[in-house]
Amino acid sequence: MKFNNQYYTTMKKTLFLLVLCALALGTRAQNNLAYEDESKQGDAYANAGDTARVVIRCHESMPLTFYSRADGGDIEPFEVRKEGSYDLYDFRLPTDADDDELKLLARRVFIISAKNHNNLEMPLKLSSKQYVKMKVYDPDDNKLNSPYIRLRNEAYAEYKNMNYAKARQLFQQAALMSDADKAEATLNLNTVDSVIFYKDRAEELYDKGRFLDAYKYYSRVVALNSDDVYSAARKQESNNHFMSVCDIAYTRAEYLFNEKKYEAAREQYQIMMNEKCSDNIPIYTTVESRIQAIDDILRSRKNHSTVITYEWTKDTPLGFHVGKYNDHKWGGFFQLDLNKHTFEATRSNTKYGDKPEVNLSFGWTVKIVKPVWLHFGLGGTTKFYYGKFKEGQYPGENYSYTSQEDRLKLEDNYDIDKDDQKFNAAFAASPVIGLTIKYSFFAIRGTYQYRYSMKKELEDFLGQHRFSVGVGFAF
Repeated sequence: MKFNNQYYTTMKKTLFLLVLCALALGTRAQNNLAYEDESKQGDAYANAGDTARVVIRCHESMPLTFYSRADGGDIEPFEVRKEGSYDLYDFRLPTDADDDELKLLARRVFIISAKNHNNLEMPLKLSSKQYVKMKVYDPDDNKLNSPYIRLRNEAYAEYKNMNYAKARQLFQQAALMSDADKAEATLNLNTVDSVIFYKDRAEELYDKGRFLDAYKYYSRVVALNSDDVYSAARKQESNNHFMSVCDIAYTRAEYLFNEKKYEAAREQYQIMMNEKCSDNIPIYTTVESRIQAIDDILRSRKNHSTVITYEWTKDTPLGFHVGKYNDHKWGGFFQLDLNKHTFEATRSNTKYGDKPEVNLSFGWTVKIVKPVWLHFGLGGTTKFYYGKFKEGQYPGENYSYTSQEDRLKLEDNYDIDKDDQKFNAAFAASPVIGLTIKYSFFAIRGTYQYRYSMKKELEDFLGQHRFSVGVGFAF
C-alpha cells in the first residue's frame, strides 16, 4: 500500500512536469507580432469621398489575414502588391456612417493574424482622406538579422528617401552576401538602375523644355517609387508647362488663322504637333485638319487655283464666274449671268417686249491635263415676259415689242397701258459642261448649257442651247 502511494505521487509529478513542458513549447511556438507606424507628415489620400487609406507592409514569408468588427468581420484589402520581398496590403476604409456605425468606426481595431503567431491588435482611428502606412513584423524573426536582409532593408530605406545612389551601393553590397536572395537582389538592382535612368532623363528633358516627354519619365519614376515627392512635384510641373505651351500656341494659331496670316499660323500649329498636343488633349484634335487646310490654301495660292472670269452669253451678256481649279483634287465653281432688263425689273420699268433673264449654275472642276480643266454641273434659267396672252398662247423665239406673230396671241381687249406690264415667268433646268484653260495668271472658259423647259410651250422662248465664253484671271 505504501508502495502504491509512492508510485502515484511519482506519476503525478511526472505528469505535471510534462504539462509544464508542453505549455512552454506551445507558448514558444506562438510568436508575437509587432507593428510600427511608417506614415510621414503630409501624407494624404486624394479622394473625393469620406474614406481613408491604410497600407500595411509585411515580409512575404508571413502572409496576413485581417478582421475588423467595425468593418463587418473578415475583410479583404483593396489590393495586394509587391515591394521587393514585402507584401503591401492596401485598404480603403470608410470614415463616415450613421450614428451607431460611426461609433464602431471611431473604435476600429484591426485584428491581424499570421500562421504560428499570436493575433495582433492594431487600433485605427481614421479621419477622412488620411493616409496611414504601417509595418507588421516579428521582432524575433532571425531572417531580419541576416546580413543580406539588414543591408537590403537599409537600401530600401535609402530608396524610399530618394537617395538612389546610396540605395544602389547598399543593394550591391547585399547581393554579395552569402545568404543573398539572388533573384530578389537582381530585381532590386534593376529597379534602382531604372529609377536613376528615368530620373536623369526626365531632368534633361525638363531643362530642354520637352515637358510632355519629361512628364512621361517622371511618371515612370513615381510608378517605381511612390515616395519620391520630388519627381511627383516635377511631374505635375511638367504637365502644367505642357498645357501652357499648347494653350499659348493654340491661341496664337487661331488668331493668325482668322487674320488669314496662314504661314505664321501654320508655324504655331506645327509647334502643337511637335509637342503632341492633339494626341494628349482632346480639344486640340482639330490641329491636324487646320494644318491640312492651310497647306491647301498655300498650295492653291502657289498654283493660282482661284479663277474669276467675266462671262458673255447671248441674251445675258453680263456674267461672272468664280471657281477653284486645283492641281491635285477636285474643285468647284459658281456662275451667274443676267441682262440689263433684270436690273430694270427691280425698278418695275419693264413692259411687253422686255426679256429679263437670269442664269445660275454651279458644279465641279477637275484637271484633265495641265493647263486644261473640265467643269460641269447643274443650273437653272429664269426668263421673264410681259403682256396678257390668250389662254394656251405663249411667246415664241422672236418675242419682242415689234413681233406681229406674238401680238396676235394677246387678249382681244388688250389694254396697252395696263396689260403691257403683266408679269410672267418661264423656267428651265440648265445643266452645263465646258473646258477651262488656265495658264499662269490668266484663264479662259467655254461652256455649253442645255435648257430643259419646265413648260413645253415655252421651249422656243427659252431656247434649248446656249454657249458662254469667259475671260479672266487666276490667282
